[in-house]
Amino acid sequence: MHYFLAKNTDWIEALKLEIIQTLGCSKDQIKTFPQLPLLAIDDSFDITNKYMGFSTTALLNSKEIPEDSISNQAKAISSAIVEKLGAGTKINLDIFSMTNKYGIIETGRAEIIKDKVIKNLKANKIFPLRKKKDFGLPFVQAMVHAGRDVALSILDASEVQTNRTLLSPFVGGFNNVEDDKKAPSRAFKKIIEAQTIMGLTSSLEETLVDLGASPGGWSYVGRKQGAKVIALDRSPLREDLMADSKVEFMKADAFKFVTDNQIDWVVSDIICLPPRIIELIQTWVVAKKCRRFIFTIKFQGKEDYPILSEFKELAATLEFNVIIKQLNANKNEVTIMGWEK
Repeated sequence: MHYFLAKNTDWIEALKLEIIQTLGCSKDQIKTFPQLPLLAIDDSFDITNKYMGFSTTALLNSKEIPEDSISNQAKAISSAIVEKLGAGTKINLDIFSMTNKYGIIETGRAEIIKDKVIKNLKANKIFPLRKKKDFGLPFVQAMVHAGRDVALSILDASEVQTNRTLLSPFVGGFNNVEDDKKAPSRAFKKIIEAQTIMGLTSSLEETLVDLGASPGGWSYVGRKQGAKVIALDRSPLREDLMADSKVEFMKADAFKFVTDNQIDWVVSDIICLPPRIIELIQTWVVAKKCRRFIFTIKFQGKEDYPILSEFKELAATLEFNVIIKQLNANKNEVTIMGWEK
């Protein structure tokens, strides 16, 4: 099975329609799970290099491990990993429970299973990464259902690359960026979450262009990471950012700004209709005026959702690695992000 996780149950219908549109399956071919932000389809459907904007993460080509003792399930997971990946490797490993009441959790049964799996894998010199994900390595996810059966997805390194658009660095796709009371707005969480998904951050000697920047949440993150910021808006940024010598504020139309120089980062959380974001992609990404980009696609309502297909078609033509994904920090939005190949 291919499992697709949504941010919460409010987005199940949108995700279901997107799966139908993207994969050409029928509604009857999609398995639902009452009160869970989870959908599944048969793994005969080709998901290679596909985009699924309303899915926070996916467990692909999953095999089912029936309810059993924790020790037996851990052995089954370990054996499947060794059988597919062989000995002597590092892997990404997430084991979590999908619950009705608490959502995605890593404690309880999932935690005990994971501890036993790690111990079992040591005998074959397979070592799970302890901290950050490395998308150059195999990707293993095990999801414990409410009935205690387990969905196990094991992707080798090549499969990770062809399915990178559907995966997440966060366990079960869930993330809650830590609050920063000094940030001008809560929107700062979006750029941090997107950069984590990309595995990249802005840095010293880099320039970040923030389109529609006021009050400065994304500019604030750029400066905190050390980048020089060019901020465009008709309204000023917060006073401390306006006074920052590394922030160049331009009172201008963000859609009309152009430059002859290639910019390191172009980002936008601007409030506009989705077609205007396609314009920004044409201006900055198609024209190769930036090395990395993050744009929020804001929807007025459900009737806007089908336009995601236009973003997917455009993404497939770009000489960039592109991810289209609803962030945990997004509201009625999806974020498109990318970096040079």
